[in-house]
Amino acid sequence: MKSIKSVFGKDVVLDSSTVKQILRRHPEMAKLRNLKEDISLAVACPDFVFRGRYGEHIAARKIEAGAFEGRWMMVPYEEGGRVKTAFIVSNVEKIKKVVLWKR
Repeated sequence: MKSIKSVFGKDVVLDSSTVKQILRRHPEMAKLRNLKEDISLAVACPDFVFRGRYGEHIAARKIEAGAFEGRWMMVPYEEGGRVKTAFIVSNVEKIKKVVLWKR
């Protein structure tokens, strides 16, 4: 289990069962060598944080190298709670969500 500080100063938990669930639902994520670190970095140092449909926050961080270079990692999470999932998108500008925080 790993605890991450969000940009809003709250702890967010990422545990191995969540990572396994992400890999089961999004097998393409296995191409990321340090998935747990990449997810942690997206929550701790995002480029954007969006408001999710159900009250969660969605951290977005641009991937700078590797198989998904130029794409975005999206990490829905609950402030003071846990990471819900993670996935890759090609463009955050198509996302019609309220921006809560921007780098």
